[in-house]
Amino acid sequence: MSTPVFGVSWSDPGPSETEIVRRFLVFLEDRRVLYNPFDMETEAEVGHSIHQIREEGTKTLQALSADAFAVVPLRAIREPGRRFHDEQHEDYRHFDYQWRGSHARPGFFVALGAFRATVGHQVAALAGCYGIDVEGPLASIMPTLGEASQLADE
Repeated sequence: MSTPVFGVSWSDPGPSETEIVRRFLVFLEDRRVLYNPFDMETEAEVGHSIHQIREEGTKTLQALSADAFAVVPLRAIREPGRRFHDEQHEDYRHFDYQWRGSHARPGFFVALGAFRATVGHQVAALAGCYGIDVEGPLASIMPTLGEASQLADE
């Protein structure tokens, strides 16, 4: 949109990179799939929510320039979403027999845990780079400073 003001043309630059990332993180705050207790999760709802996260990640990527820092973490959030849909059906033959009659199989929980861990690390990277505070349940999937320093020491 261009608005002439006293003979000077002004174009709205749109939201800043930080604002685009902030909106994505606000979207993630409402995704229970990232932090609900495992026993409250059902396969259909989890699959749908992960699909929504992938879609929102794609929309956010489209709103950013190709050289934005957020591009790599956003792609890293979408990738385990794709992987989840394949890995949730993996066969854990030594454990599956114990889960008969359960609402989900071990492969589902392993894939969901991997998805949450990856998203948590990428949320931390985005929040740190753009100076965005993450609070509430979403913060619970982010690595803590203690975990980060332990990893650095290894």
